[in-house]
Amino acid sequence: MTNVFYFNHIQKIGGTEQFLYELAKKYKDYDITILYKTADMSQVKRLKKLVRVKQYRGEKIQCDKIFFNFSVDIIDNVEANEYIFVDHAIYQELKQIPPITHPKLTKFICVSQYAVNMLEQYGEKLRHPIKASKCYNPLTLEPKEKVLHIVSAGRLDDPVKGGDRTRVLIEALDRYCEKTGRHYIFTIFTNPTAKMLVTSKNVAIMPPRVDVRPYIADADFLVQLSNDMETYGYSINEAWGYGVPVVRTPLTVCKELPLTEDMSLVCNWDMSNVDEIVKEMFERQDKKFTYTPPVDGWADILNKTKSTYKEELKMKYKVEALKTYEEYEITDKELGRIPKEGETFIVTKDRLDVLLGENDDNRVYVKVIEEIKETKKRTKGGK
Repeated sequence: MTNVFYFNHIQKIGGTEQFLYELAKKYKDYDITILYKTADMSQVKRLKKLVRVKQYRGEKIQCDKIFFNFSVDIIDNVEANEYIFVDHAIYQELKQIPPITHPKLTKFICVSQYAVNMLEQYGEKLRHPIKASKCYNPLTLEPKEKVLHIVSAGRLDDPVKGGDRTRVLIEALDRYCEKTGRHYIFTIFTNPTAKMLVTSKNVAIMPPRVDVRPYIADADFLVQLSNDMETYGYSINEAWGYGVPVVRTPLTVCKELPLTEDMSLVCNWDMSNVDEIVKEMFERQDKKFTYTPPVDGWADILNKTKSTYKEELKMKYKVEALKTYEEYEITDKELGRIPKEGETFIVTKDRLDVLLGENDDNRVYVKVIEEIKETKKRTKGGK
């Protein structure tokens, strides 16, 4: 072997793991061997497409140059013309002593000037002066196609909301990507139990939230695969309003909405056309459309009495802390501490509602002492 790069452990993800891949990708025509004791097999698999990769099992190694990364634990089993330590880390931050004092090491390479300075500084601290050289990491960027961004928002653990169809769609998306090398990320805002529906590495199950519209507006597609029980379908109307096409089932309600062909990809109820739908999702050219939802009629239905709610929100109350704060060790967000039982303080109407039980735990933290009456300021010259 000529050039041997030794890693004690190749992790599932990391910058030094990317270094190995970039090195192999750029210099695959050179005789390179990557040697490891333990490794993530997905990393090994992609490296083996480019260079020789071997698991070290205690044998003697003969080569021209050996490059140690982090560990030199096999150095006494190596016969080489050069023993080179490659520094990828700031060991002062890692609180580790790098193995730079081994007498067989003949050269030190650092991946940046900063790393050179810090390694030489560490050598001085260890009273083992070293001279390191700089060699930046290789990086070649190949053209990449756009990652398809898909979003869904709904209770997928509810049988009528299309969880099974969504799983079939995900399986088809994964098959397509495995075959073509394309990529997608599917962000699903749903109840936590829906995690059981999918195991794809391309799917992110997110907890429900009320501010999901930015994610819908940023998506390439919204997915809604409900049974024919949608009577309006807010998420699909929101998506169309932002110019985002929808992957949906043949919902009857859509027949009465002002839709055009570009706005939807329609899956059969039995998902028999799912592969065609997925192909279209990836190959679809950017098509612009505008959508105006039907005008609502609530202005003619509601009683038009003027709201006093804004005035209510301005009201303030004197409250007394209950033992709930101390019992559950709850820090009051506005006070910044745990109030003692019997302590009084002033809160707004909105805050009062929370402290009287409108919170995630349905706990009551205070009792009302009195409403604070707003006193009008005297005008100049008034009594």
